Amino acid sequence: MLPPRTRLDPEGFYAVLGLDPAASPEAIRAAFRRKARQVHPDVPGTGDASAFVAVRRAYDVLSNRKRRETYDQAARQAVADASEAHAAEASARAQRAAEPGGDGTDLDGRSPYQTVSSLLRRRSASGPPIVVWVGLGAFLGFCIFEAGLHLRSLPPVVNSGIKPNAAPVTPLSASAQRAELYGPSPVRLAGTPDFYVNPSVGATVLWRKDTKLDSYVPFGQLPPFSTVQAVRLYHQSGLMEVLVNQTVTGFIDSKRLTRGDADAARRAYCEYNAGTAPYDGELLGQPGQGAGSIRLENRAIQPAVIKLRDASGAVALSVFLAPGGHADLVDTPEGSFHAEFAIGEFWSRACNTFAAGMRARRLDKSVSTLRDARLVVPSDQEPATEISDQDFGKE
Repeated sequence: MLPPRTRLDPEGFYAVLGLDPAASPEAIRAAFRRKARQVHPDVPGTGDASAFVAVRRAYDVLSNRKRRETYDQAARQAVADASEAHAAEASARAQRAAEPGGDGTDLDGRSPYQTVSSLLRRRSASGPPIVVWVGLGAFLGFCIFEAGLHLRSLPPVVNSGIKPNAAPVTPLSASAQRAELYGPSPVRLAGTPDFYVNPSVGATVLWRKDTKLDSYVPFGQLPPFSTVQAVRLYHQSGLMEVLVNQTVTGFIDSKRLTRGDADAARRAYCEYNAGTAPYDGELLGQPGQGAGSIRLENRAIQPAVIKLRDASGAVALSVFLAPGGHADLVDTPEGSFHAEFAIGEFWSRACNTFAAGMRARRLDKSVSTLRDARLVVPSDQEPATEISDQDFGKE
């Protein structure tokens, strides 16, 4: 919100910089630098693009001697013109007051204010009797009493016998939801993978050679990031022969393949389907609720994800924490849980893992979500065991 304008500052330039119209050029430069450090769009927390534009516009005018003189002269002239107009209006009022009847009375000597007040007195004297007012008050009290009764009573059940005309919809499983968001899961054909399908144009066709027709016919489709073992490349057609199983081979357009093993394919899949970056304290998963509460803290210089698993291994709570971040969680499932945490970069929503530099651990000691519970990671006081990225990504 911009500061208010004054008569000597009609455009609010001095007010934007927090200065008086008599400020020196040095004070103007210092005020601009101070304001710019606060509202520049690149400054986190206080950055404001519209405020920075206003500060820059004010500085462009006030830092230029000729522009400032023009601005100040126009402001002073506007004040002088307003003063002259006010004086002329006061003189006109005095002249009208000197004329007959100009003392605020009618020609017959009666004041219009006196006439109106006498009319109001006559009307008030002929107002409704007190009995009418008492009746209106009683009616209003009855209406308030009835409204209170209606508010306290439960609403009646309407059309309780109507049955739904649509079949109930079963919620999608976690794998089905992932397929809806990120497409079909990659597959792995036989052999030792050394190529995977790149995602540039979606699924790729797997061809087979029909010896009778002496041509290639579709064999199926492979989703992006599916891994294959290459047998040979046919340079003339650009097709790569790959293993389908131990006895059958197929063909894929070599331009649709990228060199890499199974781990490289998974990393590429996780990076490609990372989604939006989580915010500090974001709840990535909590299937149920309860009376539990816990405070989670991340003291690492990298982002961290903390998971609490129940006795069956299912995730009861999953939270993302920024470097040095924390989260105070309430209404969480209560009980004793196995705690896991992972530290890395570039969290992937599709894989539930970090796509780069990930290191996952499981605490040897269980964690309770009773009141005032607290978990700090990483911590030298809590012994932990290294676990694989795949184990941490399980739901």
